[in-house]
Amino acid sequence: MKISNTTPPNYINQAYAGQAGNTANQNLKSQKPADEKTDSINFSDQTKALQKIDKAMESEPADRKKYVADIKQKVESNQYNVNAEAVAEKIVGSFMNQFG
Repeated sequence: MKISNTTPPNYINQAYAGQAGNTANQNLKSQKPADEKTDSINFSDQTKALQKIDKAMESEPADRKKYVADIKQKVESNQYNVNAEAVAEKIVGSFMNQFG
């Protein structure tokens, strides 16, 4: 046995869609703006602190640009001297802090 045309007639779908559409439109019209819910987000204190740090990192101090420009000029003119003793102390200090 073979069954053909398994879809319901279009007039049933149209009638149902019309009723459902009218009901939905009436529900939308009857809602008041005061009933609307709003979304909100609450950030933790740690997140707020990270946002402050991020904002502070975006703005570079003017003194820093001058400092970097001075070092570049000294390097280009071969006048920049590295204090090897200070570098060694920092390296040893970081190892001591790390391996304690």
